[in-house]
Amino acid sequence: MKKIFTVLTIMLVLFTGIFICSKDVAFAESLAPWNVQFTVEYKGDVVAYNLQKEIKGLEAQAEKRGFYLGRKAKGELYRQLLGTGVDEVAVYEYLLPNFSKLLSHFNYVNCARQDASVTFGKNGFCYANGRNGVKINAQKLFEQALRSNGKQLRLTLPLTVDKAVTVTELKQNTVLKSTFTTTYANSAANRCYNIAKAADAIDGTTVGVGETFSFNDIVGDRTVERGYKLSKVILDGNYTEGVGGGVCQVSTTLYNALLLAGFVPHAVQHSLISSYVKAGFDAMVSYGSADLTFTNNTNHPIYIAATTQGKSVTFTVYGEPNVYRIERVSVEERDKFSTTYVVDTDKYPDLIYTDQTKVVTSGSDGVKTQSYLKYYQGEQLVETKLIRKNSYKRVDQVIAHGAEQRPVEQEPM
Repeated sequence: MKKIFTVLTIMLVLFTGIFICSKDVAFAESLAPWNVQFTVEYKGDVVAYNLQKEIKGLEAQAEKRGFYLGRKAKGELYRQLLGTGVDEVAVYEYLLPNFSKLLSHFNYVNCARQDASVTFGKNGFCYANGRNGVKINAQKLFEQALRSNGKQLRLTLPLTVDKAVTVTELKQNTVLKSTFTTTYANSAANRCYNIAKAADAIDGTTVGVGETFSFNDIVGDRTVERGYKLSKVILDGNYTEGVGGGVCQVSTTLYNALLLAGFVPHAVQHSLISSYVKAGFDAMVSYGSADLTFTNNTNHPIYIAATTQGKSVTFTVYGEPNVYRIERVSVEERDKFSTTYVVDTDKYPDLIYTDQTKVVTSGSDGVKTQSYLKYYQGEQLVETKLIRKNSYKRVDQVIAHGAEQRPVEQEPM
């Protein structure tokens, strides 16, 4: 012990400038102020550490490893070693042998952060709770241990908590952004079927941050083999029978929901105006040629729900809260279609009398439009943005009828 005390005295002079008077020798020998002794507790699990015991057999390394230095000198050596870029745990072990063993004992405390999660599908949102990440703060524990100065310390295991994203936080960014509905009250059964089928394909879609949504990629080719049916479609400026008629109403409804949610998707106009939406706000799709696309440029995923009820289709968009309230405005110049009546007994032999008619070509106004989005904060208009200029073809109506006057029925005598 006298040898240890002599070394201690020398080291204290060199590293701390503290001189121990001869009258304090007995106190110093009993206290061993160079010693580091403590207990660490975590939820009833207690582990003791005593440097004086841990250096048994390592006395030859005591001088260079600073076992007998006081708190300040140990702290200075600790900072110097860290400054060289040496691994922290290696520094702890160098100054306090088997300190890493103590850390290993509490490894079970460490756990990685697991954020709360959200899944979205045809039944809406499902949330799962997460958990905070926890890690032993080894540096804090080591620095607290150095304060021992030979006295027994009782320490609580210091922890660093990595806060997980909570369900509450997720819900703040899965709010309603917009909804839009169109109706098809006069549609035949095949068209209603096609609308429901295409809407169902999109229902439950999640568009991640930075991802690009493609209507055609999700809905797929509209073919008989894939279950789509014949219905009226617009082809080359005319109405004709085609597979998948009605799907463009689905894309148009989604397009307008996305506009109100703060996006300006890429859309292709029809050649004729649509009956179910304002001119300048339609979105024609044709697999392999015309698509409806948008990129999620927000900071959180976008979620798209679709429903058909009665004879209406509705799209709802969820995500982070909107910055603005958005209104759609269309300014148009309209060229009204005219109606022509024809008689053609070869083509329409069933039309005999003048009061028997058949619409050969449906009429459609020619329209030039400018489409705008108006952005409001509360009731204050912040910005008006022109998003499209479109021209729609005029098609005159053609009605065929019979050539003969219907005979007047004779009243019975």
